[in-house]
Amino acid sequence: MLKELIFTKISTQEITLKPGVNPVSFDVMVVNNSDQFATFQVELLAAGAKTGKSANWYRITPEVCTKKPPGDSTQFSITLLDSPKPGFTGLITMTVRVFSLELPSSDSRLVVRLIIPGTGAAAPQLDLPNEEFKRYPGEKFQIPVSLESYSPRATKVTLRLLGLDSSWFPEGTEKRLLLPVGEKIKEVFECYIPTTAEALSDRYAFTIEANQPEAPLVHVQGYLTVLPEGFINFECIPLRQKIPKKLGVWRDRNVDSAEYTLQFDNQSNLRQEASVEVSYVEEEKKTLNLIFGIVDSIKSKIHLLRQSNNGNEPIPNSKSQISSLEFEVMPEKADLKEGGLTHFNLKVKQKRPWLGWTKRKFLQAKAVTNDKRIEIHNDTQTLELQVLPVIPQWLQLGGLCIGVMLSLALGNWLFWRGQQHTDTVNTVQFNGLAEEVVSGSNDQTIRRWRVESNGLALLGVLPRANKAVRVVRYRPVNNDKVAVGFENGQIQLFNLLSGKAEPPFTAKIDDRVFDLMFSKDSRSLFSGHGSGLVVQWTLDGLSSRIFRKQQVGFAVNALALVGEAESHLAIAGRFNQLTLWDLKANQLRSVSTGSNTNKDYIFTLASSDSKPNLLVTGDNQGTIKIWNLRPCLRSKAKCELVDEWTADSQAVRAVAMSSDGCYLASAGESGQAKLWSLNEEGERNSKNLTGKVLMHSAKSLTSVDIIRIRDEILVVSGSEEHLVKQQRVKQFFSDCH
Repeated sequence: MLKELIFTKISTQEITLKPGVNPVSFDVMVVNNSDQFATFQVELLAAGAKTGKSANWYRITPEVCTKKPPGDSTQFSITLLDSPKPGFTGLITMTVRVFSLELPSSDSRLVVRLIIPGTGAAAPQLDLPNEEFKRYPGEKFQIPVSLESYSPRATKVTLRLLGLDSSWFPEGTEKRLLLPVGEKIKEVFECYIPTTAEALSDRYAFTIEANQPEAPLVHVQGYLTVLPEGFINFECIPLRQKIPKKLGVWRDRNVDSAEYTLQFDNQSNLRQEASVEVSYVEEEKKTLNLIFGIVDSIKSKIHLLRQSNNGNEPIPNSKSQISSLEFEVMPEKADLKEGGLTHFNLKVKQKRPWLGWTKRKFLQAKAVTNDKRIEIHNDTQTLELQVLPVIPQWLQLGGLCIGVMLSLALGNWLFWRGQQHTDTVNTVQFNGLAEEVVSGSNDQTIRRWRVESNGLALLGVLPRANKAVRVVRYRPVNNDKVAVGFENGQIQLFNLLSGKAEPPFTAKIDDRVFDLMFSKDSRSLFSGHGSGLVVQWTLDGLSSRIFRKQQVGFAVNALALVGEAESHLAIAGRFNQLTLWDLKANQLRSVSTGSNTNKDYIFTLASSDSKPNLLVTGDNQGTIKIWNLRPCLRSKAKCELVDEWTADSQAVRAVAMSSDGCYLASAGESGQAKLWSLNEEGERNSKNLTGKVLMHSAKSLTSVDIIRIRDEILVVSGSEEHLVKQQRVKQFFSDCH
C-alpha cells in the first residue's frame, strides 16, 4: 500500500449552523507524513458556493502554515460565518480539501455534513452585480440588484437598502416585489448624492436585504465611495501689521509683538488635517538699506565721540536687534471643518530699534494639507510686518536729511538702470514693435521695461495691486493697455498711457487665473482658471462682461487661439489634457496626447500668427510637441503630431513662437532657455536638433517670449531668481519663410 503523504483528522463529521445567529467552528489536524519539509493549505468546498478569496461564508486560520518538517503537525480552524447557499435550509455536504505546493499529488479530502435548520421555505438568490461605486457629489446613478426565485410558487419579497442616508434616494430605500416562480428579475435603487457640503468624502458600506415570508433573510453588501470635490480658500487677516499697533505707545519699548489670523475656508467635502508653514523671505526694501546704513554710520560716529570724551555707553545697535525675528503658529495642526472656517494664530515678535526708519519684514505663510486631491486657492500669502523705532521718526529727520538726499539719488539711479523684481517672475511679454517688455511677479508688481541693445531698462512700475500677479498680456490693438490676471482670480486692465488701473472685471470668479488670451481685434479676452473654468469676456470701452463660459474638467494652465480667423481656442493643463473649443459651434473636443495620469501636466502652449494651424505644447516631463491642427479643426480626424522631443531634463515651464512660426523659445525648471529653428512644416531644423542655449539660471525659468526683428531674434525670460533678462542673437539655420 502506498504511504499517504498527508495525514488529516477532522474534529467532527456533522455541524449545525443557524445563519445570522452565531458562527460555528471545527478543527482540522494536518500531519506531514512525507520525508521533506512542506507547507499546507486548507480549502472548503460546497456545490454552488463561492470558493477561494471570493468566498465570504467561511474563514480559515491560519491561511497557510509555515513549512513543517516530516512528522510535524498543524491545526487549522474553520469558522462558518454564513450559509454557503443564502436562504437554503436542510443538509449540505461540504468537502474539506488539504493540499501542499511541495507535494502536488497528495491532496487529502474529508466530508463534513452541514445542517441548516428552518421552515423549509427557500429564500431567493440575491446578487449585487457591482459591489463598488465611486461617484462625485451632485451625481445621479443606479444601484442594480437581481433576484432569482427558488420557490415553487410566486412569492412576495421586500427589498431594503440599509446603511446610506435615505434622503439620497428620491424613490425610497424599500421596494415590494412579486417574484414569479423560477424566474430572475432585476431592480434598481435610484441614488442622488447631494452637493459638496452635504456629502462628505468617504467610503460608505451599505447592505441590501431581501425579506420573503417564512424564508431566511438574505443580504448582500456593497460600498459607495463619495469622491472629493470642491476647494479650500486660504486667507491671512490682516496682510500688514505694525509694532506697536497704536502709535501712542511708542515710548514703551516692551511692545514687541503682532498677531495675524490665518484662515482656512473649507468649501470641499473632504475631512483632512491642515497646517501652516511660515518662513522669513525678505529683510527690507533695497532703497531703505542705504538709509539704515547711514543711520548706523551716524551712531558709530556718536559712539566714537562718546568714547573719546569718556561718555556713557552708546545707544544699542539697531541692526543687530532688528534681525532677531521670532514667530509661532498655534495650533501646529488642526482638522478642517467641512463647509466652515478653521483659524490659526500667527504671533510674531521683533525687538524695536532705537533709531532708523520703519523696518519692513516679510513672512511667507503657506497652507499645507495632508490630502492633495483638493486644491488650495491662494495657498501662499505674503505678510508684511512694519517695525517702528522707539524714537519717532520726526525726531530723527534733522540728522537724516543728507541720507534721504543720497537715498533719493541712489533710488533714481537704480530706477533708470533697471531695478529687478523681489520675488518670482511669473510672466513676460514683448509688445508688438519689440520696444517694450512687461513683466508680472509674486511681489505684487507689474513692471515695464525698455528694450535696449544690451538688455532692459526699467520704464516704470504700474500701480501696486496688493496681490500676486500670475499673467500679463498686451492688448493687440495699439498695445496701449495690458490685461492682468491675479492670484485671487481677479482680472483688471491697466492703461499704459495714463498709468492708471481700470475697474476690475465685475463677475465674481475667485479661483486663480493661470492664463489670458486676447483676440486679434481686442474685442474678446479669454481667461483660464485653476478650477477648470474658461471664460470669454466681451470688452467694450471701460466695461467688460462675460460672453460665455466653458468647464473643461481640469485645472487650466495655458490658452492659445488657433485656426484660420481664430476659429478655436486651445486649452491645456492638468492630466496632460488638451481640449479644442470650437468658438463658432461652442463645442469642446479633446485631443489625445498620450499619457494622462494625475502626475502629468501640460504647462504651456504657443501658436503663431502666420501659421495658425500649428500648436506647441510643453509639459512637466520635459517634452515639447508640435501639432498640425488642420485635420482636426476641419473634420473629426485626429490632430497630426508633427514633431516631439525631450527639450529639458526637467519640466518645460514656458514656450513661445515667433509670429512667422520659424523660431521657438523654451524655458524650464533646469534654468535653461533654449532657441529652436523650425522648417515650413513646423519640424525642428536638422541642424538644430538639440537647440541653442541662450541663458542659464541657478533657479527655474518660469516664463519666456520671443520676437523676430529683421535678421535678429530677441528672447526675454522671467525666473524664480526674481530676474527679467533679454538675449539678442542673429537668426540661424533659417529655411522657413
